[in-house]
Amino acid sequence: MTRITVAKGDGIGPEIMDTTLKIIKAAGAQIEIDEIEVGEKVYLSGNTSGISNESWDVIRRIKCF
Repeated sequence: MTRITVAKGDGIGPEIMDTTLKIIKAAGAQIEIDEIEVGEKVYLSGNTSGISNESWDVIRRIKCF
């Protein structure tokens, strides 16, 4: 099983990612998903990059984004 990091983001991102992940799983991909939060909500919480340090840590640890 391969671990991947998924960031659904804003706007249509969540809908697109949900559908994409369904297709990938239906194709038989053996993946384990670590979801991180990025985008406007993170930005409005005071993180001007739109991605938290915790999310960067997950990306660095999993190495597949």
